[in-house]
Amino acid sequence: MRVKMGKNILLADDSEFFRIKVSQILKGAGHRVEFAGNGEEVIERLEEGAERFDLLILDLQMPEVDGFGVLRWMKQHGLTQRLPVLVITGAYESSEVIEEVRDLGAAGYITKGVSPSHLLYRVNKALYGGIDFGRKSTRVPTNFPVDYTCNGVTRTGFVLNISETGAFIYTGETLQPGDMVSLRFSLPGTRKIIEAEGKVIWVNRVSGEEAVLNGMGIHFTTISPDDRAAIASFIEGEEERLNR
Repeated sequence: MRVKMGKNILLADDSEFFRIKVSQILKGAGHRVEFAGNGEEVIERLEEGAERFDLLILDLQMPEVDGFGVLRWMKQHGLTQRLPVLVITGAYESSEVIEEVRDLGAAGYITKGVSPSHLLYRVNKALYGGIDFGRKSTRVPTNFPVDYTCNGVTRTGFVLNISETGAFIYTGETLQPGDMVSLRFSLPGTRKIIEAEGKVIWVNRVSGEEAVLNGMGIHFTTISPDDRAAIASFIEGEEERLNR
């Protein structure tokens, strides 16, 4: 059974296809999602009760009132400091545009072409200020193979995010919370083999249901200091690259 740790997210975009795509990713991560199709709807929702939401994902280009208009309205009403806003656009914007949305109070900025794991990384940064689901260790998106063994059976999955204390493994053969696993992998750009023992904390697939990112969250129970240091160094480099 999955731990209840999701947040309430308002997703504002005029593209129904994009709203459905992103909501599947967010719901797969345990969050609850409501929609707005334009800036006027966003303002109406916030006037009705901004305190209901933990995060606003806001498209810059929308009819009626665009994302800039929403941010200006929120700033005028003192909401940008209470409700984090993650701005999302269909194309790379100029540095002037990025600076403007930051000045208006946006907590982050991404394009619509990002991977699901990178989207969740940015969402978690906006929600938790870099603390992932209450963990004190930084978690970064990535994508590399991992062999995991449980009850003598070895399978291969892909690590889609990792921290010093655990990882999310994408795989079609998810286990059950409480299962113990042995992990073996190499970090991207290295030849060092890392071996660790871990425990399944939560899974994305329950009773045959499909999620966008089927897999499981693993907490490392046994890992050598050298391997933990290697993961910490990798995370530091990835954070610097992602936050440029």
